[in-house]
Amino acid sequence: MNQDVEFQCGRCGSSIMFEYCQNCGGEGVTSHDCGEDCCCCADPEDNVACDICRGEGVFPICLSSPEWCEAHPMAGREQVKRSTVESFTVPSRPRRRK
Repeated sequence: MNQDVEFQCGRCGSSIMFEYCQNCGGEGVTSHDCGEDCCCCADPEDNVACDICRGEGVFPICLSSPEWCEAHPMAGREQVKRSTVESFTVPSRPRRRK
């Protein structure tokens, strides 16, 4: 049986949304550094990790309000920070045929 991966807030169990990093456009990299003072790369590709999202390209956001998430942690999750990503698997739903 196929399974899908779902994500939730590790503190309160609410759904998580991923917002793209505005600094790197969701790519996780922002510039090129080949280690040379004067770059002679024919086709320099960005390879420096974004310093805002730390190379992730996205920020996880708990869909519950900050107040609700902080006030309603799951049992044993009182020390977990809001929007900490937790993943789990669920059975895949059958795809509709067009």
